[in-house]
Amino acid sequence: MSNDDRYVLETPENIEVEFEPAGLGTRFCAMLIDTLWIGLLLLLLFLLLIGFGAGVSELLDGRRGRQWVDWVAAVLWAIAAVLLYDGYFILFELLLRGQTPGKRSMKIRVVRDDGTPVGANEVLIRNLLRIVDFLPAGYALGAIVMFPSPLAKRLGDIAAGTIVVKEGQRDYRGRTDKKYEIASSSIGPVNTELQPEERRMVVGFLQRRFELLPGARQQLAERLAKPLHEKYGGQYTDAESYIQRLVEGRHYES
Repeated sequence: MSNDDRYVLETPENIEVEFEPAGLGTRFCAMLIDTLWIGLLLLLLFLLLIGFGAGVSELLDGRRGRQWVDWVAAVLWAIAAVLLYDGYFILFELLLRGQTPGKRSMKIRVVRDDGTPVGANEVLIRNLLRIVDFLPAGYALGAIVMFPSPLAKRLGDIAAGTIVVKEGQRDYRGRTDKKYEIASSSIGPVNTELQPEERRMVVGFLQRRFELLPGARQQLAERLAKPLHEKYGGQYTDAESYIQRLVEGRHYES
């Protein structure tokens, strides 16, 4: 659900966390940066095709042969331009887990409506519908749909079940390695002091914490840790490390 300029969702641990949706201005600036990169790539492609066409033309005799080469080069450039435009967003959002160079510069990211990272299906749907949002020109339809939406969703976001949110200052790139996530998510024997519901909440958090954006992860850790610390005591340096030590029965260790 939304609350003014915040997006509030309830996690499987029955705790609400908040996201701040990216506004039209921030997303426009990100799109502008991405468009400049795409323009540069298209220019390089254009120059390569000109060089290719000139080289082939020298091998052909007659004006008709040169016209044929020019026509083929124009068709290839048009096809490549369409593929490059969609491919740019799809490739980067898959590799950077919901970000493009423009989004990374503006510190925003695409996530699912439940706050978890986007997958291949969401990335494909939201970007294949980008051409519809672009109609009739300059993302006019997308802007019309986004403007009244409190979550600033364009048609691609609505269809894919995604939202573009602002990201905190913490570095998220160090958490994208799958081997690191699997190794760090392993949990040993759980502290028998904890009640069954408490065990479910803290184990659930530790297992899925790397799927959350840094801000949501920190919020959730603090909301879990504070009442547990009041009940069980122990050394409290930061919320997440306290939860980890409490689960392992080491919460009195410094």
